[in-house]
Amino acid sequence: MRCAFTIGVLDYFLDQKIEFPYVATASAGALIGSSYIARQRDRNAKLLHAIGKNQQAISIKRLLQKKELFSMDYIFDKLANQTFPLEFQAFSEASSRFIIGTTDINTGKPIFHDTFQKQQDLSTIIRASCSLPVLAPSIEYNGNQLIDGGVSNPIPIAPLLDRGIKKHVVILTRNKGYIKKPTKLNWFFKRVFKNNPELIRLLHDRHLLYNETMKKLTAMQQRNEVFIIQPKDPLQASRIEKNHHKLEALYRQGYRETERNHAALYSFLHGLQKSSVQKNALHT
Repeated sequence: MRCAFTIGVLDYFLDQKIEFPYVATASAGALIGSSYIARQRDRNAKLLHAIGKNQQAISIKRLLQKKELFSMDYIFDKLANQTFPLEFQAFSEASSRFIIGTTDINTGKPIFHDTFQKQQDLSTIIRASCSLPVLAPSIEYNGNQLIDGGVSNPIPIAPLLDRGIKKHVVILTRNKGYIKKPTKLNWFFKRVFKNNPELIRLLHDRHLLYNETMKKLTAMQQRNEVFIIQPKDPLQASRIEKNHHKLEALYRQGYRETERNHAALYSFLHGLQKSSVQKNALHT
């Protein structure tokens, strides 16, 4: 639910017609990133509002009974596919290349997807990337059991570095200076994922991966290779926030923060040479 901040950022991009040749996403960023690619300006806000409004969308009781905190069928079948469907034709015809990160629970390795022949393929991969370990079941796709892409690659910059992208705009929902701490649930992960040792190791070391990635981004920022958009202060909303006023404030915070940095962002992107103007990417 903290992606309300990112939705504000992306809506500002749409209002200003700011586009990127590549958009790399993971976790909730995969869902809202697809709306950005399709240029559906209000879809993300409607999705988030509907999730927060429905008492059954986020339920501790469901977690105990069905092993999922979020009602994944409600969110991804009813809301994302029926009530507020993605305009798949517009998505497919967009000039931006969309990349979604997922995690293979058997190997602990990231798997990136950038080809979506059918809308069902896209929906399945987005749902997989949003499936938080323990809080949602894994999703089978092409013979792999997939979960949240943020577990193995919290900030999906690696596939674009591999493509030779030189300039990156990164959207974070954590404030500057945030350091991820070790989890206190290692004992629980060992019990739940006893048949997936690589995933257990990945969850154990997740904070190290995140903090190392942030060090890399900071170094890239100093070399003017990365432009980071993030909250100035810690977000006043939880991962399962349902308070409409807090989510609305979070949305406005993202929009205004991007608006405030418009000139700096323009300078960052405009400074590219004509020959490499397409070599930039967005990460959510």
